[in-house]
Amino acid sequence: MMPFDDRGLLLGDGLFETVLAKDGALVLFDEHIDRMQRGCMALGLPAPEADEARVLCQSMLDGSGLATTRAAVRLTLTAGSGGRGLDRPDSPEPHIFALAFAAPRPEGSVALVTSELRRNEGSASARLKTLSYVDSVLARRVAAPAEALMLNNRGEVACAAAANIFWVRDGRLFTPHRDCGVLDGVMRRQVMAIVGVEEVQAPRAMLESAEAIFLTNSLTGVRPVHRLDGVRMRGHRLVEELAEALAAVS
Repeated sequence: MMPFDDRGLLLGDGLFETVLAKDGALVLFDEHIDRMQRGCMALGLPAPEADEARVLCQSMLDGSGLATTRAAVRLTLTAGSGGRGLDRPDSPEPHIFALAFAAPRPEGSVALVTSELRRNEGSASARLKTLSYVDSVLARRVAAPAEALMLNNRGEVACAAAANIFWVRDGRLFTPHRDCGVLDGVMRRQVMAIVGVEEVQAPRAMLESAEAIFLTNSLTGVRPVHRLDGVRMRGHRLVEELAEALAAVS
């Protein structure tokens, strides 16, 4: 049972990763645990050992009855127990646990609706996968059943509520620069490793002239956008090729 004085519960002080599992295997686990370890360094928390975290996630998956299907394994690390107030103990002792859930592949494309909630490009939490996800929760709730497009405080394209965003314009592929308040997504990195991508600071208007838009997320892979604020978007050969190239890890 989670202690009532856990800092993740009380303050959102911690990190998480959601790892895709296919046929009992953890997909891109090394990339996920590397990001968590980098996040711990940024937050000043003891980082988990990769092998121990892998065993924890695999054990949860194997014991869940989901090892023969498509599943999501969430690895959560909190800053551990602490007293009242913001200050951590001198030597924090993180709590770490894993949960497994069924994760059927979503079918088809998705619509985007621009959210009034803004991504804070100046916040450390915008670049880390912290436990503080309330803005994304609210943005998606308002946009549902569509996905929320989030801009930052400068009015630049940042991301979707739970995905990175890319677009094709004049035959070139673009994505928001991390300085826009963007999470360094695992699937984002996969796309950028196989095709040239320009990281830019772009106003929302740039999306209106895009030839195609797509989202990336570890559980959904490459997912085309078919509508932006009610305006129909076209498909594109490049998006189809990327989805096919990354099918094995999505």
